[in-house]
Amino acid sequence: MNRPFSYVRWMLIIITVIPFTACMRSLPDSFRLPAPDALAPIRVQGLDTAEVWPAMFARADAPPEEIERVAQWLHVEQHIAGRPLVAGNEVQVLIDGPMTFDVMFSAMRSAEHHIHLETFILSDDEIGQQLADILLERRRAGVEVRVIVDAFGALDATEGFLNNLRAAGIEIHKYHPINPTEDLRFWRINTRHHRKMLIVDGRTGFLGGLNISGVYADSSFHDPDRKKAPDEAWRDTHVRVEGPIVADLQELFVALWAQLHASPQLSGPEYFPVLPMAGGDMIRAVNNMAADQAHEIYRLYLAGFYFAKRTIWITQGYFSPDRTFLEALKAASQRGVDVRLLLPGVTDSWITISSSRAHYEELLREGVRIFERHDVLQHAKTVVIDSLWSMVGSANLDHRSFLHANEANLVIWGREFGHKMDVLFLNDQAQNIEIKLSEWRERPLYRHLLETFASLFDYWL
Repeated sequence: MNRPFSYVRWMLIIITVIPFTACMRSLPDSFRLPAPDALAPIRVQGLDTAEVWPAMFARADAPPEEIERVAQWLHVEQHIAGRPLVAGNEVQVLIDGPMTFDVMFSAMRSAEHHIHLETFILSDDEIGQQLADILLERRRAGVEVRVIVDAFGALDATEGFLNNLRAAGIEIHKYHPINPTEDLRFWRINTRHHRKMLIVDGRTGFLGGLNISGVYADSSFHDPDRKKAPDEAWRDTHVRVEGPIVADLQELFVALWAQLHASPQLSGPEYFPVLPMAGGDMIRAVNNMAADQAHEIYRLYLAGFYFAKRTIWITQGYFSPDRTFLEALKAASQRGVDVRLLLPGVTDSWITISSSRAHYEELLREGVRIFERHDVLQHAKTVVIDSLWSMVGSANLDHRSFLHANEANLVIWGREFGHKMDVLFLNDQAQNIEIKLSEWRERPLYRHLLETFASLFDYWL
């Protein structure tokens, strides 16, 4: 590499991009509780008010002060999200690629009317070919197949691969193609479709962090008979849902599909069948769209931090949040909440991991515990608060997800599911290495400098 040229290039990037950031959209600079008169009554679809608390706490005699705190939390969350909490669902947690693809592909093979798929990355490797074979077979059987894939993420798939699907009648939409000759607004390259969602026959839904890619072909669990490089096995989390919440996921898909094609929304019982109660999980679908100013997922995180009383346990693949988010985590830790972060120690992006590490010292000083995983690539995006409130989805904890990308998460309320997420978190934590403040302060100077440099680009990460 020509090092003088490299230095000049990076200086030009800093001089050009960093000042420009000040003119761009930003996240809310603080979290404020809505005025009481702005809060509508709590709506839980499928349950009477008297049934909510026993279902949520898995007991009939929850303490009144706990009910009061959670009721206020629910009011605020409903105000932010604008969608009701939906009761009567069953959630299955899917860990890593082999388990997730096995369940997803099985559901697609059983499709009778339609398959609606959204993904950020679609590769034409072994996993992508397995998906293609299923979609082609179902299309030949008369099943409607619609796919939304991010144009940048679709670079992993050849046009021949995509055209083969289109030729069979599979509808594929590339979201936001990158074409500088048509759009000179270079900053819009960050406007991406990052949702990973699947709906089969309007009855079964999937959502989480996994793309359609061969990097998920192996599990993150150790196989003593095989040695793997850290980036050969990705740790990720997806969920399978059944019950009335699937209609909310379908609404997200058909709304975007209609917008992209300037056509009426798909409707009717084939797309929105009657969905009976399937389990005891209460779920709220939340959605971020790159063009709006609602910042739903970001604000729900801040609300969760505000109301947390005992624990905030986060597992995340990309951690470059803004100042308000960091201060909310620190404030929770200062008032005695057990705040822990499981973050990647190896990554597919050196600048994002360096940016993430730029925030470690201030968090560690305030008692936040930070762990890194070095044996596999940590990519999951989950949080569990007080063993009661869980969120799983596609959104990273960075400006790109909060501001620039389309994202979808599920908020899952309930002590029973929260305990499952606690166990999953602790199992993952056992595979991580804890970062200690005294040791962190002894890291080499060049890493300090790299982290400081990377943090200049937080807005674009």
